[in-house]
Amino acid sequence: MKITITGTPGTGKTTVAKILAEKLSLPVYNLTELIKKEKLYTDFDEKRDAFIVDIEKLTNYFKDKSNFIAEGLIAHYIPSDIVVILRAKPEIIMSRLEERGYSREKLKENAESEKIAFCANEVFELRPAPVIIHVDTSARKPEEVADVIIEGIKKGGLIEEIDWLED
Repeated sequence: MKITITGTPGTGKTTVAKILAEKLSLPVYNLTELIKKEKLYTDFDEKRDAFIVDIEKLTNYFKDKSNFIAEGLIAHYIPSDIVVILRAKPEIIMSRLEERGYSREKLKENAESEKIAFCANEVFELRPAPVIIHVDTSARKPEEVADVIIEGIKKGGLIEEIDWLED
């Protein structure tokens, strides 16, 4: 089973992926760490403090792997059986990222990306996996989110209605 977990920074990808990996006995790959370690990038953007990922190298890395969870902002570019999109209210995103020491500019950028559902829209447009699971993590503990994902896997998908533009 190949599972990718995407979403705006601060939605709970890393925490949920670790719990899910334990429950499903799958190895988990943190893409931020993997991209640095395996040099799966073309450059480093100083202004945005981020690596420019080489998507071809990234997808090739996973080409021969059959059972895994890959989590990160761009996880939905990796071919998988199941893509999970984690969402959280923009104010929750800002609070979580502020605790991590993100700059004011990055806080606003990520909150705005979540508000307009940037990751979710990309997934729904690309359809990178036969099963899509779209979950609001705002009021759930990470263990609950993992259980919702497992339920979504059993049902062959799960799309929660999420719209922060109405808030």
